[in-house]
Amino acid sequence: MNSNNKLISVKGRERPLSKKQKQAFLFLSKYKFNFSLLKDSDYYKKNKIFLEIGFGSGEIIFKEAKNNPNNIYIGIEYYRRGVAQLLKKIEDHNLKNIYIFHGDAHKFLEKLVVNCFDEVWLFFPDPWPKKRHEKRRFIQKETINKLNDVIKTKGKLYISSDDKGYISWTLSLFNQNDKFEWLAELQTDWERPHDGYYGSRYEEKGKKKNRKPYFLKFKKLN
Repeated sequence: MNSNNKLISVKGRERPLSKKQKQAFLFLSKYKFNFSLLKDSDYYKKNKIFLEIGFGSGEIIFKEAKNNPNNIYIGIEYYRRGVAQLLKKIEDHNLKNIYIFHGDAHKFLEKLVVNCFDEVWLFFPDPWPKKRHEKRRFIQKETINKLNDVIKTKGKLYISSDDKGYISWTLSLFNQNDKFEWLAELQTDWERPHDGYYGSRYEEKGKKKNRKPYFLKFKKLN
């Protein structure tokens, strides 16, 4: 496990954007997340705020925002292609309750100093399955502590993966932490997602390859 204080940032090659994706990416300035929003305590006390880390092409956060216009949704994505895909969905449906942070999730969390999120989602992150790559996994001891800092008391943290190694890794780290309660009593509790969950294309691809998804649900205690 990564015991270093410095968390490793996202790295990876990107495929070039298509012409339409380049055009959609230009809308980022319109929906770019502004950290000043969360400096106003009334803002995050009066609104339910949800954060998705690594939204991929944005299917889940888009559907949530569309069906719950009174909630605020913030999505983080490193890859421009995914950002462009979500931006197009937002523009096509004229949504007003989504903000996007294009970049590294660790850097995003470092800038926050308030417990403002009702829920944080981490759906199907890169499992980095090789032993030597474990230090690149998003879930680390330091990350759990930071998530505790930004989630409201009794707020929820949802993590899913179809990689058993990643699920075991995640549970082992949360078992060493006393800030979250794992909301599971029966096997079915980690075999099914939380209520209202919208599946993603990545999840469906995994199922077609006989990869079983697992859904971990945690509640912040204090």
